[in-house]
Amino acid sequence: MKRYVLAAVLFAAAVTPAAAYTSYVKPNEFWVVAPEVQVEGSFATQFFTPSIALGDTLTVINPEGQSVAANRIAVTSGATELHAELARGGTYRISTGEVSGQVANLVGDNGQWRVLGAGETPAEGAQTTTLQTVTVADTYVTRGTANRTAVDQNIGRLALHPVTHPNQVLVSQGFQVQVLFDGQPLANTAVTIYASGDSDTDQDQFVVTDAAGNATFTFNAAGNYIIAARYRADMPAGSAAAVGSYTTTLTFEAVDQLYAETEIREAAAPERRRERTPARRRVGRPDQ
Repeated sequence: MKRYVLAAVLFAAAVTPAAAYTSYVKPNEFWVVAPEVQVEGSFATQFFTPSIALGDTLTVINPEGQSVAANRIAVTSGATELHAELARGGTYRISTGEVSGQVANLVGDNGQWRVLGAGETPAEGAQTTTLQTVTVADTYVTRGTANRTAVDQNIGRLALHPVTHPNQVLVSQGFQVQVLFDGQPLANTAVTIYASGDSDTDQDQFVVTDAAGNATFTFNAAGNYIIAARYRADMPAGSAAAVGSYTTTLTFEAVDQLYAETEIREAAAPERRRERTPARRRVGRPDQ
């Protein structure tokens, strides 16, 4: 019996929302002074040029690890724009969460899988399977002082867990992450790194994880970067497809010098003025 290989080009063709697009989320600043941040999210073929909006599923996780509502999310044809207030000091995470894409029907053909055409019926005896893309896009923003509560939460089956704090990445020291799948280290897996302006098809810059799932990236210059881990695995029982094509990205900034940390005191809520209760007129006999 022939062994069929899920060719990379077929996985790219099945990516949602279109071929060869990779999702990202990117803030206007990674270390903020004002108590607010603007975040752009998109599917793109070139970083960081938005092409197709992510939708309105972006989530903000505050420095205590709690999901909080964004103040505003606007979806355009090219990007999703999020505005969030950062009242507390610490590190915030902005994430799409795990997003499931469309399901593609594949058929075995000459030792490889290909996507079934519209209305096409597989030949009798042909091997078939189904494929679904599952994506996560993350970034982190710090105000005042960095902490790790939001950083150390894993989201999705394929997780990029920063060992180096993602808002304290020095060009001179590099950036270490651990790749996990279902909570376990994913060894011998390539993690691709892109700089601003790179195409998502340029996958020649990568680091292979060690036995503990760790990968360390080095930099020639400061700037904004995105790393992407990709992995294929059987989907859990009851899923919409048999095979999952997982992609998780993390956008961050590498700097020559760390930002100065400061103490942020959350503004106290304005004291509510007690309203004076109007005097009640007694009703009844005057001598009561």
